[in-house]
Amino acid sequence: MLLGTHTKEDLQQSPYKEWFNKNYADYTIDSATAVQLKPLVKNKQFEIFMGTWCGDSKREVPRMFKLLEYAGVQPSQIKMVMVDNHDSTYKQSPAHEEKGKNIHRVPDLLVYNGKTEINRVVESPVVSLEKDLLAIVKGELYQPVYKGAAYLIKLTKENNTAAMMKDSIHLSQKLKSMVQHSAELNTLGYVWMAAAELDKALLAFQLNAALFPEEANVYDSLGEINIKLDQKEKAKKYYRRVLELQPANANAAKMLAQLN
Repeated sequence: MLLGTHTKEDLQQSPYKEWFNKNYADYTIDSATAVQLKPLVKNKQFEIFMGTWCGDSKREVPRMFKLLEYAGVQPSQIKMVMVDNHDSTYKQSPAHEEKGKNIHRVPDLLVYNGKTEINRVVESPVVSLEKDLLAIVKGELYQPVYKGAAYLIKLTKENNTAAMMKDSIHLSQKLKSMVQHSAELNTLGYVWMAAAELDKALLAFQLNAALFPEEANVYDSLGEINIKLDQKEKAKKYYRRVLELQPANANAAKMLAQLN
């Protein structure tokens, strides 16, 4: 696993070249769209967050490099940061370049005008890499995938988390049409938890449970965050709920025994 700041050339060394070179060569650029990027990317900066452990990164990052190079983007305009996948450093790099950027999915392609982020492609394009990037650099309305997570991130930047917690029923109703599966907010919650933003993590996990009340994993996450918050009785309650839904869940049984 690579961690921290790296270059394209680092991905062209073993063992990474096995997937990087193949996916780079196999990708066919939509030249009719990509040619429109050339005058628009000259003064832009690009930051790629990825994991060499991540299948989506292995597929998309070679394509990103091929497209950016086709559009005339210079290596000096691209910064690539490798993040970890261990629980305590989830989606983090050793120097924490990800701090404050809410990297909840990888790869993430962030586009900057100077030091200001314009928008980003999250994990995979909505239409195509060429069309998505063109919409971003033209300043058009663009919403990346994982709309629910993006909406919640935006709200936490603009509002007090405690107040949002009190309004969680209304908020969960608003998120219902945006969130397609429980992994979306669960991943965001673990990113916040690893970054020690425990209030935000608790909010994400509680909203997830409201959206997916019959999924055992959402209560497992609530058990874990409540242990970190030293709320052991609440943690027990959530692990018991996991066992109600999944009687054979070994982790919930183990955690409940430890708490008791």
